[in-house]
Amino acid sequence: MAQSEFINKRTFTLEFIVGLFTLVGVGVIAYLSVGIAGLKVGMQGQYEVKAKFSNISGLQYGSPVEIAGVPIGQVEKINLEKHQAVITLRIDNSVTLFEDDILSINTKGIIGDRYIRVTPGSSDIPIPPGGIITETTDAVDIEDVIGKVINRIGETAD
Repeated sequence: MAQSEFINKRTFTLEFIVGLFTLVGVGVIAYLSVGIAGLKVGMQGQYEVKAKFSNISGLQYGSPVEIAGVPIGQVEKINLEKHQAVITLRIDNSVTLFEDDILSINTKGIIGDRYIRVTPGSSDIPIPPGGIITETTDAVDIEDVIGKVINRIGETAD
C-alpha cells in the first residue's frame, strides 16, 4: 500500500507541473499576441477626435499623430463617408487640439511610413472629445507628382 500511495503522489505532482507549465505557456503566448498586435488594454488618458480627408494614400491603422515630431496619439479608425476618408484619432489627454489646428498627412523620410502631423493654429477654442477637425491637408501621392512632371516635360519638348 505504501508503494501505491507513492505512485499516486508522483503522478499527481507530475500532472500538476505539466498543467502549470501549460498555463504559463498560454499566458506568455497571449501576452506576446497582444504586444505584437499593438493592442492597448483600456483607453485611459486618451480621447477621440475625427478628421476628414479627400486622400489618405498610405495612411494605416496605428499610424502616429505628431506635433513638432513628438507622438501625441495614433490613428484609431479609417472609414469612408460620402467619398471622403473619415479618420478617428486617439489623442493623449495631456494635449489639447484647437479648432484651427491643421492636420496633414506626411511621410517619414523619402519612402517611409505615413503619419499625421498637427500644425498648431492660433485659436483658443479646443476641439471637444468626439469633435471634428476641419482643417486638413491631403497626402501627396508620389505617383501623381511624377505623372505631372512627365506631362510637363512632354509639353515643353513639343
